[in-house]
Amino acid sequence: MPNSFQKIPINLTDAGDDLVLHAAMPGAEPENIVVTFTDKTIILHSTMRGMLASDKKRLRQEWHIGEYHREVRLPFPIMSQHVNVTYDNGVLTVSMPRGEQTTPREIRVKKIRGARGQSRGHKGDRGSHIGFEQDS
Repeated sequence: MPNSFQKIPINLTDAGDDLVLHAAMPGAEPENIVVTFTDKTIILHSTMRGMLASDKKRLRQEWHIGEYHREVRLPFPIMSQHVNVTYDNGVLTVSMPRGEQTTPREIRVKKIRGARGQSRGHKGDRGSHIGFEQDS
């Protein structure tokens, strides 16, 4: 299954004022993760990950080389300008505050200095833009 998309397993929780999504994306590099918001959908995508070649005989392969991709319909509008995105130990966490209307937006996760395995997208407070690139 090389070079094919893999569906990302998620947990989606209504935490009152926020919608929280946890997505298992083991092996993804933070700088290759893109979170996109459209009118009623969140799209998670990560480019190539894993070992590209191996001279070892595989006895079982459940973790394939390729890209992650998942589109999830949101149950209600969110304030995409105040979303908080983190990636830690192979799990992407996206906290999305409820809103009136979802504004289309793209967030690219970037590696931050600090503990191994930690990355963050938008911090979400006071509209600051920390640790990600935003493309409109």
